[in-house]
Amino acid sequence: MDKDLQRSLDLLKENEEQVRNDAESALLTICQNILSHPNDKQYRKVRLDDPMVITKLLPALGAIECLFDIGFVEADEHLSLPQETPLAKLQALQSSLSKNTFPKTSVTGNAALHNLIPVTSTVYERHFFTRIISFFETVLRYEDGSLQEKARKVIPIEELEIATMTRIRQLHKHIKMKQSCPDRATKSQYTDVDVDDARDLFLMELLHWFKYKFFTWVDKPKCTRCFSECRSLKTVPCDDPKCSQVEIYRCTKCAKRVKFHRYSDPEPLLTLRRGRCGEWANVFTLLCRSLGYDARYIHDHTDHVWTEVWSIHEKRWIHLDPCEDIMDRPLMYEKGWKKKLSYVLAFSKDEIQDVTWRYTRDQQAVMKRRDVCSETKLLQFIESWNKYHQSSPNYSASRRQYVIKRRLLELAELIYVPNKYNFDDDGNYQGRISGSNEWKLARGEICEANATTDYSWDISKYRDAFHLHYSIVNDAYTVTDNDDKVLMYLSGWQNGVNEAQGGMFRKNEYDWMVVYLARSPGSNSGKVKWHFVVSNSNLCVKTFDLRATVKVFQNANVSWEVEGFFDNANQNKSVVLTINDCSNYHTDQLKGSLKLILTASVSGGEGDCAWQHAQLFRQSLENKNDRSLSIDVQLENR
Repeated sequence: MDKDLQRSLDLLKENEEQVRNDAESALLTICQNILSHPNDKQYRKVRLDDPMVITKLLPALGAIECLFDIGFVEADEHLSLPQETPLAKLQALQSSLSKNTFPKTSVTGNAALHNLIPVTSTVYERHFFTRIISFFETVLRYEDGSLQEKARKVIPIEELEIATMTRIRQLHKHIKMKQSCPDRATKSQYTDVDVDDARDLFLMELLHWFKYKFFTWVDKPKCTRCFSECRSLKTVPCDDPKCSQVEIYRCTKCAKRVKFHRYSDPEPLLTLRRGRCGEWANVFTLLCRSLGYDARYIHDHTDHVWTEVWSIHEKRWIHLDPCEDIMDRPLMYEKGWKKKLSYVLAFSKDEIQDVTWRYTRDQQAVMKRRDVCSETKLLQFIESWNKYHQSSPNYSASRRQYVIKRRLLELAELIYVPNKYNFDDDGNYQGRISGSNEWKLARGEICEANATTDYSWDISKYRDAFHLHYSIVNDAYTVTDNDDKVLMYLSGWQNGVNEAQGGMFRKNEYDWMVVYLARSPGSNSGKVKWHFVVSNSNLCVKTFDLRATVKVFQNANVSWEVEGFFDNANQNKSVVLTINDCSNYHTDQLKGSLKLILTASVSGGEGDCAWQHAQLFRQSLENKNDRSLSIDVQLENR
């Protein structure tokens, strides 16, 4: 941290407790407002006659100094943070202040809990441990029988069970096809697939339903009078114990003030069904508990939350992010969102656990960021807490033994770094989908990663004709003969491409029941390249045919081109053809070539959703036999 800023923070500590707390709260509000709206000039101004400045900042030694240290300058009757000022110091101030903030939930009713905090803890460490206690007490709310009954009533269990059985039948069908496939690598990939545990597959359907049919993401509420856009004004405390705080907005059209309550209790959210990641994970974890899953609430210290569920079949914890409709992709935050993780803690009815190591493969960098307390103190606190909780009169000995065995299995999984689930390349992870583009950019949770798989199709191994088809619905490639018999099967669109740029990913829209490939949010453009080679020295390309489905909206663009190389020794000897009509393209201008590169490019679109206005292979999810991409290459003797 900057020395001047650290000096001002040290001065802040010298104030009386109430004065210091008021100043820290005001400074934290200023930081959060700017980071949430980095391009909005109104949040970069602090008026000197503002009651917050007069009553909270000016009386506190070091408070105004903190603003100057992070880049604020004096201008007329206000302080201003210039647009070109880097936000690194502001982020450092926010991080430091966040460590000092007490949780809203009171835990002073049980003094024994505070006695578990290491006696040598500093004030900052005690705040950190107190917050952990608060999270645990919140999670115990999920064990309320009447609340679980209310939660079960909102879940269409029968509908999801039918969808699960349909998924199982599809998997059985695919496995049967793979096992008869001559490609040994592909066959071995699928012989290990087990679909017997329907409970795990049910979770996939629950996750889809929750995101696309039940809960709604809210960046900013609409005006309740004219339904226009609103602009954030401030955040204030709330007297309702079920609500953590209230966000105040003003309509940009009629100036009406609109309140948005941030509920920490899941019960009202079962009816309201809206919010951001805190509300999403809160309710989704409750739903999992109401269905009998061992579920726990995961809190990331860098400001995100999600769920984990213990799989009896897999004998491990499975990561589920309801905001993203993502299951079992724990490295998504570090590799896709580019989060700088520090502490990731799990809270269940049984225990608290530090699960950071499931979510990173860069342990050295994470350790440098874990500076709130020593590792020894954190481990001591967690072990003391778990022992205290599991020694209570109402906690059974059999449950205690089960939890101990489960924890040993988890520790065994985390011994290997990276473990067997962490070998994916960075390019296989997309940036954050939920939330507005501005909000994600401010949090650094948008990725424009490129992926290179270096896959090439050998079009000469199937004699004089090569027929390749890709189904976006099934997300699989098939190679067929002239009689349409399947000769090869390859799952996953990315496994059949040579390169992808712009964070291209497969997007399911369950509200519209369609699926397609699109570039990641925040990417201006994206590309996908397929390589085809003639390895047989006696053959070469005769004709090339392409049929592909695309869809564009709001001035977006999808373009195609194919490049043919005629001499393996001289890669500069090539011809590039622009494909004007990808729905039915035929050419003999590549005759004699030995290598082909087919490229699809997406760009354009308007607004925050521009990334999804150019769509490759868009199909209805109900079209199970689609051929979104078909490539036919006829060969001849050289």
